[in-house]
Amino acid sequence: MIMFLWRSGTYLAIFVNLWLLPVNVEVGAWPCNTERIVHSADSFNLLNVGRPPPGGEHLRYVYRDPILIQHSCGKRFKSGIPPSLYLGENVFFSLDNFESSRQPLSIPSTLTTPPALVSAAAFVQTRKLLLVVNGIVYLYLFHDVHLWKTAKGIKDPVTELSNYDCCFAPKDRICSDISKMVLAYDTGDLANTRQIFYSKDGGYSFRPIESRPHYDGTLLRVYYFASTSEIGMLVNRTEDNATLIYFTYGDIEYVADQTGTPFDLNLHDDDKILSILPPGLRGFLILWTHEHFMSSSNNGLTTETVTVLPTHKYPNTSFPTHDEGVCFVAATSYEVAAITKNRLFYGSLDMVSSQMVLLGENNVSTLADPCEVMMFEHIGLLSIIYPVPSYVSDYYNFHKCTINIQARLMDLRPPMQPCPIEILDGVFHDRMFYIDINDQLYFNVTFVPKPGTGAHPYVTVGNPHVLAFWAHTVHEGYTYDGNPKYILHIKLLEQRLSGMSHEDFYDDYLTGKVSTVTVDVYNKGIFCVDMHPQTALIAVDCPPKKHIRVVKSTTACYKDLFKPRLMQNFTYVIDKNLYDPFFLGRKNIKQEDHSVPYKYEEWECPLLLYYDSPWIPSLELWENDAFVEHVPADFVLIEINGMHNYDYLLNEVEANCLSAAQNWTTQILLDPFVHPADAWSRYNYHSCKTHKGNNSLPSTASKYQVLNMNENNRVIFPQYSGIYVFKIVVVDPLYSYCNLNTTVSVYVHGALPKSEINVGKTLVSFLVLIFGSILMAYYFPKLMKENARMKSIWD
Repeated sequence: MIMFLWRSGTYLAIFVNLWLLPVNVEVGAWPCNTERIVHSADSFNLLNVGRPPPGGEHLRYVYRDPILIQHSCGKRFKSGIPPSLYLGENVFFSLDNFESSRQPLSIPSTLTTPPALVSAAAFVQTRKLLLVVNGIVYLYLFHDVHLWKTAKGIKDPVTELSNYDCCFAPKDRICSDISKMVLAYDTGDLANTRQIFYSKDGGYSFRPIESRPHYDGTLLRVYYFASTSEIGMLVNRTEDNATLIYFTYGDIEYVADQTGTPFDLNLHDDDKILSILPPGLRGFLILWTHEHFMSSSNNGLTTETVTVLPTHKYPNTSFPTHDEGVCFVAATSYEVAAITKNRLFYGSLDMVSSQMVLLGENNVSTLADPCEVMMFEHIGLLSIIYPVPSYVSDYYNFHKCTINIQARLMDLRPPMQPCPIEILDGVFHDRMFYIDINDQLYFNVTFVPKPGTGAHPYVTVGNPHVLAFWAHTVHEGYTYDGNPKYILHIKLLEQRLSGMSHEDFYDDYLTGKVSTVTVDVYNKGIFCVDMHPQTALIAVDCPPKKHIRVVKSTTACYKDLFKPRLMQNFTYVIDKNLYDPFFLGRKNIKQEDHSVPYKYEEWECPLLLYYDSPWIPSLELWENDAFVEHVPADFVLIEINGMHNYDYLLNEVEANCLSAAQNWTTQILLDPFVHPADAWSRYNYHSCKTHKGNNSLPSTASKYQVLNMNENNRVIFPQYSGIYVFKIVVVDPLYSYCNLNTTVSVYVHGALPKSEINVGKTLVSFLVLIFGSILMAYYFPKLMKENARMKSIWD
């Protein structure tokens, strides 16, 4: 009997799986191209009937109207489908655009107490979902083990989260750092008293932000504007009986005096400002309440009300307000849609992003019904979604109304403005590039306008304080249809090197910034659904594969002084009088000889040098496997084992210094917590070629320890044969954003072995010998004559 029931349940599940997977229904509410209730076999499997739900507390959204959060970087995922989260009376998590039945999401009972109310959520990178439950931030690691963790470092209750996913190059360090930045905060109190927390590790741990707005007011929202590397605080302040809402900008340590243009939202006590930062890092921001709908294309510096293009079905130019106000907004990099109780609007995120058009109406719902949510499944494909409970299990199915936007736009009357372009294409689109100091980038965009439209492309940058450009258009023949084809040539460079910047070149040359560059057609209209802007992310920073190499013209292995095979297990000894373990050049230290295992895999064969020849390393700059140039910048070197029996050819005066020069000893003593080999770098280097007053003058007693291929300073070695291992660091901050360093081993040869004879005693003995020889030469003949005379007498 039991076996029969089991088989019956299995057969029924198989039958449901074959028969009840997506079912088309004719409801006729929204103007759907397809409308269906999505089922999957789990919701009908009799084995699930009566089975208790997974352990934990069911999550519920704290607000009445639901929202839907979709990961902004669909291309990161193998299927091209990003994870999604539905927040409503129940919370549902999906990895397939809700194309299967789902159980409500639960949090372990050990982490929180009922009711488990969610006030905010955010996808962070590809494997984490952050949720604020009952004022506490939790991480849901959904991709592998469905593990829950509590975020660390947040001491006060919070209600909101803010982050920005960089979709251009998720494995790149800079792009990854952008995606890891998360803000957690609470709203409603004065901004100067409200604690804002930030995380740089993707939400695992948080720290409080030290900066505060200059002008106090009620904190409404906080954003991380990645395109300008700033934190934007939306503040509501009353001044002279007038309410001002504006953005103030800063970072985790300092808020600048700069503010955005004030705008009016007329907030009520129960109003909640909802917002979305569309992907693409172009500076777009969309804000809405039930009665207001605002947008900005420059991170809130200017904000304007979104209007509506009149049509026969909707002749108004403004959004419906009062009971039918804005419910929810969804956006991609190029499109935006807004839904009210009974109407659906659509627009494009181009250079003019403040106009939308009515796409369709809901002819069934009433104003008493809750709001609905939607998401973009592909370019030009929008789905309105709500959950439907199953009658036989705790699973929920999903009603999906899918709308083909292009088809709906073609039915509007009067007809929409046709798309004025046929081709807008750049190979740089959706990619990431680097510009180092003094570097430039060149892009080309192919552009074909439709005849008679007069359309032409424009170039914009997301952060004009960082990136500058020059652009010109060249006629490049004709298409097969006979339409003229143009090539837009763009040159990109760092703004402070463009000659147009008012900022001091030395203000911020140690760290890089990011910006986007976008090519689009001004006012091209909503009808250009798939003719999207061409955008690239530009990091004015260190290219990740840029490095330096030391030219090894002659090695000790080449001269058969060492064998590579034997050097892989080779250890050499440094005399106790030749090194200082603290790198301070101290002598006569009571210590033992130092044995050094030779790291052949890292150091390779040592460069061969003659001890009596002044030496300077010849440095080459490489990017990937391509040679760029010989390094003309200032650099320093240090023997990584603390050897100090080498010196420099020039002193500070001979090197034409105008002020006292830095050296390794002073730099090491400045910060005892840094490893000595890292104590001198581009971050703390100051050239002695600039005058610093009479309190800092060059000295002939101080050797100049900075090297440059274009100057005369050199390293000189004593009469000593042995191995040195040098770390070489490029310290010129105006040469590259990269921390350019490398390690090279050298073998100094040619010095005679040290004699064990005492020179002073040897010289005295030698003089005594010479003096004795002289005396012998003088007295010996006389002694011989005297001896002969005495002999004759005796005879």
